[in-house]
Amino acid sequence: GEGMPARAISARDAASRLLRRATARRLPVDHAPPSSPPSPSSLRKDLDARDLLMLGVGGVIGGGVFVLTGAAAHDHAGPAVLISYLVASATSAVTGLCYTEFACEAPVAGSSYVYVSMCFGEFAGFLCGCNLGLELTISAAAVARGWTSYVATLFRAPPDALRVRVGGPSLRGGDASNGDASDYASDASSGGVALDLPAAFVVAFITCVLVCGMKDTARFNTVVTAVSLAVIAFVLIAGGAVVDADNWRPFAPNGVDGILAGASVVFFSFVGFDTVATCAEECADPGRDLPVGILGSLGVCAALYAAMCLVVTGMSRYEDIDVEAPFAVAFKTRGMGWAESVISLGALAAITTALLSSLMGQPRVYMVMARDGLLPKWFAKVHPRFGTPANASAFTGVTTGALALVVDIETLAELVSIGTLAVFGSVCASLLVWRHAPPPGAGDERDDGSSDDEKNSARFAATTRTGALVASCVAFGASHRAWSLGYGGNVLPTLCAVASAICAVCVTVSFHLLERRNEPTKGFKTPFVPYVPALGVAACTQLVFSLGPPAWVRFGAYTALCAGFYAVRGLVGDRLGWWEDSFGDGFDSAVG
Repeated sequence: GEGMPARAISARDAASRLLRRATARRLPVDHAPPSSPPSPSSLRKDLDARDLLMLGVGGVIGGGVFVLTGAAAHDHAGPAVLISYLVASATSAVTGLCYTEFACEAPVAGSSYVYVSMCFGEFAGFLCGCNLGLELTISAAAVARGWTSYVATLFRAPPDALRVRVGGPSLRGGDASNGDASDYASDASSGGVALDLPAAFVVAFITCVLVCGMKDTARFNTVVTAVSLAVIAFVLIAGGAVVDADNWRPFAPNGVDGILAGASVVFFSFVGFDTVATCAEECADPGRDLPVGILGSLGVCAALYAAMCLVVTGMSRYEDIDVEAPFAVAFKTRGMGWAESVISLGALAAITTALLSSLMGQPRVYMVMARDGLLPKWFAKVHPRFGTPANASAFTGVTTGALALVVDIETLAELVSIGTLAVFGSVCASLLVWRHAPPPGAGDERDDGSSDDEKNSARFAATTRTGALVASCVAFGASHRAWSLGYGGNVLPTLCAVASAICAVCVTVSFHLLERRNEPTKGFKTPFVPYVPALGVAACTQLVFSLGPPAWVRFGAYTALCAGFYAVRGLVGDRLGWWEDSFGDGFDSAVG
C-alpha cells in the first residue's frame, strides 16, 4: 500500500528477525574512535585520570558514609564492622575489575548495557539498560530528597522543614530543640503531598552543570568532593583523638554471621563507581585513566570507610551508637555538640556528588541505547557546543526532578537495589563469555562454513557454562535463605547448599577446558579469570537473596514489563520498517 513503508515485512518474518536481534551480540557503535577528529555525534574527550578518580570518589562517598557505618555496627557487627566494610569492598573490587576490563576494551558510553549486549545479545542488554535506568532515576530522586533533609539539619531544623505540604495539615515546623520535633513529624505524615522544591531545584542545577560540559562538571565535582573529604578528615582527626580502645572489645559480638550481615548492609556504600565506566567515551586515554578512576576510587573509599569505622566504634560502645546520626551523637557525648553542623555540611557535600554521579551516568546509557535504535534517536543527540548528551540529560533531569518534587520514595528506593546487584552480576558473567567466545561480528552468526560452526559451538559452550554457574549460585542462595528461615529443617537446605557450591566450583574450573578467544589488548586485564568473575557472580547472587521477597517481586514484574515492551516494539517496528531508520549503520552490519 501507499502508506506502508517499502521495507515492511510479514508478521512471521518480523518474529523471526526479532528472535535473531534478541540473541545476536552487538559491537558498540563507536562514535568517537581515538584516531578520528570529533564528529557532531561524539562526546568531547575532556576527562583525565584525576577527573575520573574524583568522580569515582564523589559517586561512592554519599551521605550514607555518615549513617550506614553506625547502623551496621549497632545492629550487626559491632566493632567488626571494619571487617564488614573490607568484605564489601573486596566484593565491589571483584566487580570493579570486570568493569575496568570492559571499559578499556570498549571505551564508549553506556557501561553495563554495552558490555552485556556484547556478550549475551541485545535483549539481555536492553533488560540491563532498563534496570540501570530505573535504578539511577529512583536513587537520584531519593538522594535529592535526602539533600533537602541535610540542608534543614545543617541549620538545626527538622528534616521536613523545607518541604511544603499540599492537601493536608500545614507544616508548622516545631522546634526540635524544645521537643516539638515529634509533633512536627506527626503533622508531616498525616496526609497530603509534601512538595520538595529544594530537591527539584538541586536536580535542575546539577542537570545544567552536566549539560554545560564534562570539564566544568569535573571541576565542580572536585570542589564539592574536597569539602566532603575535608569533613571526613576532621572526623578522623578530632574523633581519633578521643578514641577509647576498650570500646573495641568484644570485637565481633555477633560472630561471622554479624560480620556478613553488616557487609550486606554496607555493600551499597560502594555503589557509584560504575558511573565512571559511563564516561569511557570522554576519556583522553581510556586504557590508562579508567583503571585509576574505577579501582582507585574503590581503594580510596575503602580506606576512608575503614578509618571511619575505627573512629565511631572507638568513640562509643557499639550498643550506644545512635543509628540515625552516629557521628553527630558520638561527638555530642564527648562534649563537641557543635560538630553536628560540620558533619551535616560534609554529608550535604557528599550527597551532592552522589546525586551528580547518578544524573551523569543515566543520560549516557539512554544515549547509547538510542544509538542502537532501542530508544528514539532524539536521545542520541549531542550538543554541538558542549559535546554532552543534552537531550538525554534534560529528560533525566525532568523525570528525576518530578519524582523528587512530589513522591516520597524511601520505600521504593529500598527495593531497587536488586537492580544494581543484577547489573553487577551480569557484567561479571559477561566477562566469562567474552573471554571464551568469539567476538561479535567475527562470523559466528553467519553461514560461511565449518569454521562458523566451530565459533557457534564455542559461544554455546561459554554461554551454557555461564548459565550453569548462575543456576548453581541461585540454588546456593535459595538453600542458604531456606536454612536461615528454618524451612525444611537443617539437613535438606545444608545438603542442597553443599551440592550447589560443588557444582559452582566444578563449572568454574571447567572454563579452563575452553579456548581463550579474547585477550585484553587495551591496557587492563582482569586477573585470575575465570575465578574473579565467578566470585563476583556468586557474591551478587548471595546479596540478591539477602534482600527478601518484596525486592524479588519488584524485579520480576519490572523485568517482565520491559521484556513485553521489547517484544511489542520489535514486532511492530519490523512490521512497519522502523528499524532501518533507528539504526543509522544498519542492524546487519552491527551484530555478530
